[in-house]
Amino acid sequence: MINRKNSIHLQDFPELSFLPDEKELVADMDLVRNLCSVALSIRDNKNLRVRLPLNKLIVIGKNAARILPFSEIIAEEVNVKSIEIKEEISELAELKLQINFKKIGAKFGAKIKEITGAAKSGDWKKISEKEIEIAGVVLEGDDFELKLATKNNDEKKFAIAALSTNDYLVQLDIEVTKDLEDEGIARDIVRAVQQNRKDADLKISDHISLKIFSSNPRILEAAQIFENYIKEQVLADSISRAASIDEAKESANFSCENKLDDGDLTVGIFLF
Repeated sequence: MINRKNSIHLQDFPELSFLPDEKELVADMDLVRNLCSVALSIRDNKNLRVRLPLNKLIVIGKNAARILPFSEIIAEEVNVKSIEIKEEISELAELKLQINFKKIGAKFGAKIKEITGAAKSGDWKKISEKEIEIAGVVLEGDDFELKLATKNNDEKKFAIAALSTNDYLVQLDIEVTKDLEDEGIARDIVRAVQQNRKDADLKISDHISLKIFSSNPRILEAAQIFENYIKEQVLADSISRAASIDEAKESANFSCENKLDDGDLTVGIFLF
C-alpha cells in the first residue's frame, strides 16, 4: 500500500531560514517589474500592441546600470530591440511639489500665503523623503507630495514616464518603422498559425506546409519578408501564397480563417 502523506494544504509551511536574504536582488527585481509595468502602460496609452516590436527602451536615473543584468528580461517583456541606460535625469524631468493645503491650513494659518508663493517659485528644500523645508516651516508626511514631472521630450519619437518612486524615468522609442510593422505582422501570423496547430490537435514536433491568403497585401508581404522566421517558429517546411480563400483551403488537412490586427488571414495546413 502506498504511504500517502496528508494533503499539502494540511502541511506546515517549509522552513526557509536557511536561504540567504537577497535584499539587493529583491530590490532590483522590484525595479525591473516597475520598469516593465510603466513601459507597458506607455504602450497601452499609445495604442501600440505588445506584439509590435519597438526599437529601444531607455532607463534613466542614478545607478541605472543595476538593471543591465536583467536587460534581456525587460526587452522580452516590453518587446523592444535594445535596452539603454542614462544616469542624468535633470534634463528630462524635475521634482514638482504638490502641497495639501486642506491639511496644512489649520496648522499654519496666515503662513499659507507665504508657503504658496514659495511653492510656485520653487523656493523649498528637501530634507528627507518625508520632510521638506519651505517658507521657514517644515512640512512632513502627507502635508505634501513630490512627483517627478517630465519635460523637454520629443513626443513624436519618444514617450516618457516616471516611476511612482520618483527615482527613474522610462523613455520608450515609439517611432514605428515599416520594418517594425512588418515584424509585428509576422508575429501575429505566427500566433495565428500556432493557434491553428493547436486547434488541429497537432503534436509539437509535427512538421507542416502552409498555404496562406489575405485580402491585405501587407500581410502577405510581411509573410514573405519574414518567411524563415515564421517557418522556424511554426515548424513549417514551406509557405506558399494562395490567390483566394478557396485555394488556400483546397486539399488542406486543416484550414482556418483568422482575424489579425491588420486584416484577415486564411491558413491551409498540410501534413506530411
